[in-house]
Amino acid sequence: MKLNKLKVKENVKKALEEDGYKSDLSLNSSKINKKHVAKAKLVTRQNGILSGSFWFEQAFKIIDKNAEFNWKVLEGRNFKKNTEIVEIKASIQAILSGERTALNFLQMMSGISSKAKAYSDYLKDTKIELLDTRKTLPNLRYEQKYSTYIGGVKNHRFGLFDAIMLKDNHIKAFGGIKKIKNFKFLDKGDFLEIEVEKISQILPALKCKPDILLLDNLNIKDIKKAIKLINSNCLIEISGVKKPEDIKKYKKLPIHYISLGDLTKNLESIDFSLNLV
Repeated sequence: MKLNKLKVKENVKKALEEDGYKSDLSLNSSKINKKHVAKAKLVTRQNGILSGSFWFEQAFKIIDKNAEFNWKVLEGRNFKKNTEIVEIKASIQAILSGERTALNFLQMMSGISSKAKAYSDYLKDTKIELLDTRKTLPNLRYEQKYSTYIGGVKNHRFGLFDAIMLKDNHIKAFGGIKKIKNFKFLDKGDFLEIEVEKISQILPALKCKPDILLLDNLNIKDIKKAIKLINSNCLIEISGVKKPEDIKKYKKLPIHYISLGDLTKNLESIDFSLNLV
């Protein structure tokens, strides 16, 4: 996934504006010289993977274009508890007014990447790929999907515009799984994925010639039945995995993808601390 720097700058500026960085009462009520150049160090309080360093930088550079950063840990690299991550040199205004926004991005994104890596480590010796989902926080999809990518997970759809994916409510709206084949969804070369929630839906879904069948929250016994019915006629994706260690029971199955809503829905931020020196 290529880093879109312009989009990042726009998103960070919106976050700073949400925080009212130009109207910092704590700073503005003091007689401190806002342009005074100060130094600060960022330290982590737990293990993890660094993600979001460019967002972090922009939270200060938008306020002070001359801000400087000496990264001790680079993007996508592991770090241990109590490690110094970066040293900042910037105006006191940038450090004090940009700190919360910078940390919010870095904590969330590093947390997602760290969890993604924990999942992906269980599949190192397999051909199964992990996918993220659209279960993201509003207006933070780009950041969250970037973070899953840094953690070793493949980006699935960014939006409704990316692929044709028929989920449970689509199927109900179209009159049931058996009637899907009566609708024209595809132009030549389009990609079709169909979600099934029970074994009885598989054969009717296969008549639509999907590229992928998503076995949604099926237990391991039903997944094995589904694999036999599908008989290599399309790719297989499963969902419903709740924690990294659960991956182990699927890794020997002849499936292609595991989608993980947990990555971006259930956030576990990394704890960082920024201190003036």
